[in-house]
Amino acid sequence: MDTDTTPLALLERAQKLFLAKDLGRFADMFAEDGTHELPFAPPGVPKFLRGREEIRRYLTSITSTPLEMTRFHGLCVHETVDPEVIIAEYEGHGRVTSTGKPYRMPYIQLLRARDGEIVTWRDYWSPLAGFQALGVRGLVRTVGGRLRRRVLA
Repeated sequence: MDTDTTPLALLERAQKLFLAKDLGRFADMFAEDGTHELPFAPPGVPKFLRGREEIRRYLTSITSTPLEMTRFHGLCVHETVDPEVIIAEYEGHGRVTSTGKPYRMPYIQLLRARDGEIVTWRDYWSPLAGFQALGVRGLVRTVGGRLRRRVLA
């Protein structure tokens, strides 16, 4: 079991789980009432999720997308005056499994951790990169359609 509960250690574990598409275990990292915010989410993708189980439903709904993240590059972590909060900048590299086309996804994330759990994960990912990789219809159909079916079920 990992004993380092700093925000940076949680980010590093989350990235490993994301690369492995083990998003159920990523959801387990959230506090029971934690939040996952996606301020730049395109139509069909929620901008705000509250609670571990709602976050789990969203995260597990995206595991079957045709986007496969293969690595993260250029991690730059900014510590803040609040020891619970870090801001991370990096770029995800991967491929579209249905076409083999490579893609890059820039991220800026604010992570707040308390007692070894993620309290807030604010994810400023680029819908433009998703559009470029999948096309507008593909992104909304892939991410938004699966999510609506799972959340409303």
